Amino acid sequence: MSIIKQTPEHTLDKKTIKKLRKVNTTAIVDILARNGYDPKYVYMPNIETMLPGKRIVSRAVTVRFIPARPDDVLEKLQGEKSPEYAAFEIAGPGDVIVMESMKNKVMSIGGDIKFLRLKQRKIDGLICDGGIRDMHTVKNYGLGLWSYGKTSNLGTKVGTPFSTNDSINVDGVLVKPGDYIVADDDGVVVIPRQIAPDIAEKSIEYDDLEEWIRNRLDKENLSPGKYYPPDDKIINLYRKSKNN
Repeated sequence: MSIIKQTPEHTLDKKTIKKLRKVNTTAIVDILARNGYDPKYVYMPNIETMLPGKRIVSRAVTVRFIPARPDDVLEKLQGEKSPEYAAFEIAGPGDVIVMESMKNKVMSIGGDIKFLRLKQRKIDGLICDGGIRDMHTVKNYGLGLWSYGKTSNLGTKVGTPFSTNDSINVDGVLVKPGDYIVADDDGVVVIPRQIAPDIAEKSIEYDDLEEWIRNRLDKENLSPGKYYPPDDKIINLYRKSKNN
């Protein structure tokens, strides 16, 4: 029996999301690590951007695929009721579809026909640990796409969609529906939904702190070790300078 659930409410407001969209994933990984989340819990090491220059901060709508088997076709929901298509209809602007695709590049999770609906729904993008077809077309859809790479394979012979908005394992990282995904040219990072407001605030400040450090080092012509990595003393000096 397929599982289809609604997405939890946002925990970040639009203003914060807009600010966070300017912050690189590297800074967010640093902040998560400083707050008890080792990168192995939040960073997807093998997933890469398919369209360099794209950047998203989006709420996760999850889809889980399971290995295909001929008899299972008789049991799964078909057509528009399929969990993957249910996710497309649940999601909208500010959301990203995140798919557990069995960590297999030959597992094609879609291409031009399927992704047309993502474009129509104005969904921010899609992330999967599988392959993406028809990049010659979908590159023009305006979506952010992150995956294991391009493929020409037929995914229906490899996996079948099983659930929508279930907890999933993508590239070894837990993603829960409603978590926030930050993705750019450097990678894909998960911010757990419950701590997102705190991590967002700290990440925005840390990004500004790093810019302050770069400017100081450039102006003073010093070794990075003078200010980096920033300890409490450097952070207090930064905050004091911002208040002056």
